[in-house]
Amino acid sequence: MMTNVQLYLAIGLPILAVLASLVVSLVQISGIKEDIRELRGEMRGLRKDSQDSLSEARKEAREDRLQIAADIKVLTGKVYEMMGQK
Repeated sequence: MMTNVQLYLAIGLPILAVLASLVVSLVQISGIKEDIRELRGEMRGLRKDSQDSLSEARKEAREDRLQIAADIKVLTGKVYEMMGQK
């Protein structure tokens, strides 16, 4: 026959072990969620930086294209002048 203390230990210790494992699991899950939040923030920052650099590159390319178009107009005008002198 089991005493009350043995019965309490036989039932209580496994329950405490399960509760402890649940608490540890919740702490781990909370840590993982925080890591995911940090990664999302970093990815948003990287995406914003790449969008900004892409926008800047497009602006520079547009300015270069406009400069080339202006140079072509000047050269075309010079060619017409030279053709008119002959």
